[in-house]
Amino acid sequence: MTRNTRAQANPIALWRRSRGITQKRLAEMMGITAATLSVKERGACEWVRRDFEFFHDHGVSADYVLGFTEDIRGRLPPHDSEGE
Repeated sequence: MTRNTRAQANPIALWRRSRGITQKRLAEMMGITAATLSVKERGACEWVRRDFEFFHDHGVSADYVLGFTEDIRGRLPPHDSEGE
């Protein structure tokens, strides 16, 4: 997997890019370093409560951040009860 592919697969990297926000700028907004944000976007470090609070304040759900849904508001797809 290439470096570019990993970054594109990360929901926050996608959200950030779709809004024209650089990694450096988002890091400044979040009060962290660009290096820390890079590590988090790559999945090498976990998001923490403060990060989730920041994203919540900007309309991004925890479910989206964690990759459980592609809906930024956090709406999960219907649950398939037959697969249980």
